[in-house]
Amino acid sequence: MFRSSYWPLAGALVVLVCICTLVGFAGDDDGLWQTNFEEAKAKAQAGNKLLLVDFTGSDWCGWCIRLKQEVFDQEAFKKEAPQRFVLVELDFPRQKQLPAELKTQNEQLRDRFKISGFPTILVLDAEGQLIARTGYRPGGPDAYLKHLDDFATAHEAIVRMRGEVAGVQGLERAKLLDQLIEAYAKLGVEPDDVKTWTAEIISLDAENKAGLKLKYEFRQLMSEADALKKNRKLDEANAVYEKALELSGISGELRQDAYFAQGECLFYAKDFVGVVARLKLAAEAAPTSSKSATIQAMLERFGPTAEAQETVAKLKGQLDAAQGLDRARILDQLLDARTTLSQSDPDPELVRDADTWAREIVELDAANEAGLKGKYGVRVLLADAQQLLRDKKLDEAHAALDKALAIPEVAGESLLELHLAKAKCYAAQEEFEKSVDACQKALEAAPASARARSVRSQMQAAQAELDKRKAKEQPQIEAPVPN
Repeated sequence: MFRSSYWPLAGALVVLVCICTLVGFAGDDDGLWQTNFEEAKAKAQAGNKLLLVDFTGSDWCGWCIRLKQEVFDQEAFKKEAPQRFVLVELDFPRQKQLPAELKTQNEQLRDRFKISGFPTILVLDAEGQLIARTGYRPGGPDAYLKHLDDFATAHEAIVRMRGEVAGVQGLERAKLLDQLIEAYAKLGVEPDDVKTWTAEIISLDAENKAGLKLKYEFRQLMSEADALKKNRKLDEANAVYEKALELSGISGELRQDAYFAQGECLFYAKDFVGVVARLKLAAEAAPTSSKSATIQAMLERFGPTAEAQETVAKLKGQLDAAQGLDRARILDQLLDARTTLSQSDPDPELVRDADTWAREIVELDAANEAGLKGKYGVRVLLADAQQLLRDKKLDEAHAALDKALAIPEVAGESLLELHLAKAKCYAAQEEFEKSVDACQKALEAAPASARARSVRSQMQAAQAELDKRKAKEQPQIEAPVPN
C-alpha cells in the first residue's frame, strides 16, 4: 500500500543509517525508547521498574502515529513515564529497513505475545512477564499516564497478595485467592495458576460458606462452554451453559452472563429467533446491570432480523399450496423478509430468486388488483433493461426504462436505479451531457441512498468525458509568426 521513498544523496545517508544502527536504532530523539528488549529488561531490573512495550508500525499505522503524537511525544509523558517504566519500542515499519537482528527480535516478541494488531501496548514486569495489554486511547498524556498507573498499582497489589497467600489457610486462603483472581481479571490477564486456584477455592469452601464454591463452579462451567464455543461446538457449548444456569443460588448478573453467552452460540448458528429469546432472558435476569444498555441495543439490532427469520420459515410452508393472488402476496412478503434477513445473514440466492419471483408476481397480479404489478413491474423492466444494456441493445434498453419511468408509483430507490441505468445507456452512446443530467435526476430521487456514491462516480466519469470533448472543440489560436 505504501511505496518506499526515493532518497537522493543515498551514499551519504548510508553513513548516517550506520551511525543510527550503532547507537541502538532508537525510535526517538530523546533516547527514552529502547529497542533492545534484553537490555531494557536489565535496565528495568536494575531500576526496579516495569517495562512499557509499544508494538508499532511507525510509518504506516494511523493509530500508532496518533498515539505517538498525542501521548508519547508530549512533554508530560516524557517527564513522568520514565519514573515508573522503561520504555521499549518494537517497530514493524514498511518504508524503512530495520537491521536484521532487530527485525528478528521484534518478530519473535510479536509471536511470543500473540500481537495481532497495531498499536499494541504491553505492560510487563522486569522479567518480561505480561501484566496488562492496551492500545490507543484518547485523552492525551495525563489520561494515558493514569491508565498506565492503574495497571502498575494493580500489579503491586497482585505481588503483595501472592506474597501473602502462602501464609494463610482455609477460608481465608480461599478469599485471598479469589481477590487475586479478580485483580488479574481487572488487568485482562489470566495467569496459568487460575485453574489450580479455582479447584483449590472450591475445595476450601466446600460448604459454600463464603459463597465462593458456587461462584467458581459457575466460572468453571462457563470456561468449559466458552472453549467449546470457540471451537464452534455450539450444541455442546449450549448444554454446558445450561448446566451453569441450573446451579442453585447464582446471582442475576451471572445468569445474565450465561444467557448472553448462549445468545452468542445461537448467533454463530444463525438462529436469530433464538438470539433474541436469549437476549430477552439476559435483560430480565439483571435489568440494572452494566450490560443492560448493550443488551437493549442488541435487541433493537436483531429484533427485525428474528422477525424476518420467523416470517420466512412460516411463509415457506404456505407457498407450495398457494395460488393466484394469494401466492403473489406470499412471494411479496417472502422477498421483503429475505431482504431484511440478508442484512445479517447474506443470502447468495436472493438476487436470482428476486428476479424470478418478481416476474411471477407481475403475471399473477396482471390487473394490479393487489398493487403488486406496479411494485414489481418496475423491477422486471429494470432487470430487462440492464440485460439489454449488457447486450449493447441500447435503444431497446432505453425503451424498457422509459416504460418503467412512466409507472406513476415509481419513486425513491427504484427511481434512482432507473435514472442511473439511463445514465449508463447514454454514456454507452457517448451522449455524456444526457448522462450527467440522468445522474442528477437519480440523486434527486434518493439523495441519502447508499447507491448515491455509485451515481456520483458515474456522473464524474460522464462529466470528464464531456470536458474532454469541449476542450477538443475549442478553436486553437495560432501563435503570431515573428518578423
